[in-house]
Amino acid sequence: MAPTDPAVTIIIPTRGLRERAASLAAAIDSAWGQCDVRPVLIVVLNGPRRDPVVECALRGDPRVTLVVRETASLPAALSTGRAMVNTPWFTALDDDDLLVPNALSLRLRALDEHPDCAAVVTNGWRRTGSDDALHVLPHENVSADPMRAMLAHNWLLPGSWLCRSDHVGADVFDAMPDFLECTYLGLRLASEHRIVWLDAPSVIYTVGSPGAESSSRAYVLGQVAALRRIIALPLPHDVRRTLRARIAGAYHAAANHEREVGALGAAWRWHVRSVLERSGWRYAPFMRHLVRDTLGRLR
Repeated sequence: MAPTDPAVTIIIPTRGLRERAASLAAAIDSAWGQCDVRPVLIVVLNGPRRDPVVECALRGDPRVTLVVRETASLPAALSTGRAMVNTPWFTALDDDDLLVPNALSLRLRALDEHPDCAAVVTNGWRRTGSDDALHVLPHENVSADPMRAMLAHNWLLPGSWLCRSDHVGADVFDAMPDFLECTYLGLRLASEHRIVWLDAPSVIYTVGSPGAESSSRAYVLGQVAALRRIIALPLPHDVRRTLRARIAGAYHAAANHEREVGALGAAWRWHVRSVLERSGWRYAPFMRHLVRDTLGRLR
């Protein structure tokens, strides 16, 4: 059964970097080329680092509605795009990822078949260089218990989901952290709504693109704040407990990162916080590295 209105808004946040211009153009092409739907593209230029050539190309593209934000923030960019949605369905796509040609029609059909569900999430491909690998393997049963399945493996890729606009409101991105945003969105959808999981890949997620935030210092240091934001969601007690136990590890990762770059004062502060967390005792031996490095600097 075809949906009564196949208009779908695709929000594409981008920093407009020159090194990602080709991938952004491919992402837009993949969204515009969706079969059996009417795509509505909102591109949010996110922050001051945007390349003027990229911005000029976007302004001249009749397929997109362009919004420019002077402050870089992925959650804010998504929220800006969501506030502009006036179609029955919406999704988002990273500027280095691709939708397969029938991605949106597949998801629309799933929501038509599950009128009690507010969102659908599909499997996807992880692309590393020229190799594609299935993101969620067949033995990983997401449908049985999405929230607890998220503890074993983040099943929501950027661009792998579709929401009903009248069920998932404009506030869905308001409290999203700057990092672990897919974990946050997956758990928020699963904890607040009924969702349907499709074990059919509909998005190609690119690993290791130029300028990827996941390789940045900010990403490592932002894990604690992101986990705390996720824990604030209305989660079952055991899910919240498991996520809270990961905070000590996030503090330790930050301490180790700062030690490696020579920021020993910051490394000490992160380390102390790690051992004060529940189960943080396991990171106590790291102190000997900090003591050795600190004494070496004083010589």
